Amino acid sequence: MRKLLTRVCLWAGGALLTALALGAVAQGALSRLALRGNPAPGQRVVVDGRRGHLLCAGAGDPTVVLEAGLPGSALTWASITADIAKFTRVCAYDRAGYAWSEAAPPPRTAGNIVRELRLLLQNAGIEPPYVLAGHSFGGLVAQLYAGRFPHEVAGMALVDSAHPDQALRTADLERMSALARATRILAPLGIPRLFMPVPAGGTESRDAPTRAMEKELLMTTRSLRAMAAELAGLRESLQEAAAAPPRLGRKPLVVLTEGRRRAEFWHAMQQKLSGLSAAGDWRIVENSGHFIHHDRPGAVVDAVRRVVQSARSGAGLRP
Repeated sequence: MRKLLTRVCLWAGGALLTALALGAVAQGALSRLALRGNPAPGQRVVVDGRRGHLLCAGAGDPTVVLEAGLPGSALTWASITADIAKFTRVCAYDRAGYAWSEAAPPPRTAGNIVRELRLLLQNAGIEPPYVLAGHSFGGLVAQLYAGRFPHEVAGMALVDSAHPDQALRTADLERMSALARATRILAPLGIPRLFMPVPAGGTESRDAPTRAMEKELLMTTRSLRAMAAELAGLRESLQEAAAAPPRLGRKPLVVLTEGRRRAEFWHAMQQKLSGLSAAGDWRIVENSGHFIHHDRPGAVVDAVRRVVQSARSGAGLRP
């Protein structure tokens, strides 16, 4: 009986090791295929000796800079970029490690991301001032950029944005840290492909090939490690944003909040964000989840348009 149990354990262990090895081989192959089979649609800009990916369209000032959530690439904004490009220049990009941007060393905190974004725009010849539009974690990056470089920001649109007060929710941060550790270990084995969803939105906001491409690129080992690194640095990112809050004065600011979740703490933080500007406007977008730009892209386009028009005229936001 003992010999049989030993054989079963050895067989099971061997099968597990074989499965992990095959998973690692498959993950490596799929990661390479995703990058080779999907050429970068934008330009490659060198930042700190590595190549970053920047995708711009349209013409006019101020330039709208789109900052994706976590995880996310420039493709997450495909639902709105064409419409924004009708009234001004708009640029989306991939943070270091995501999609077509090469990885950068840790820590991957909002402070480092802001510095890299600023260099990316400078090296691409895109001059301020900018209208910053950020979703979720990207909203935190936008806030920190405005806090550190206020004269380069003409206004902001925050899309269900993170808030520095989330640093007080320690249980949430502990879960994020655990997810970061698990993702860092499991990414090279391809295991996250089996359980990690990639928000895709509906066909009315982005076509099927775009949604499939984003999923392929976000499931590469490089992108998964970038996500893990940003999750690991989330507490520090929140602290950085808290230490340098934006002082927008009367610069236009629109805060959009998803309509499906009705958590009191979340709405309180979202309303507080609108107070970053004396001209801030807070709106709950009905029938939308966290990815408002996927569920209700028109609401995000309208918010950005209002901010751009107000920045151009200096007349303040219209009701």
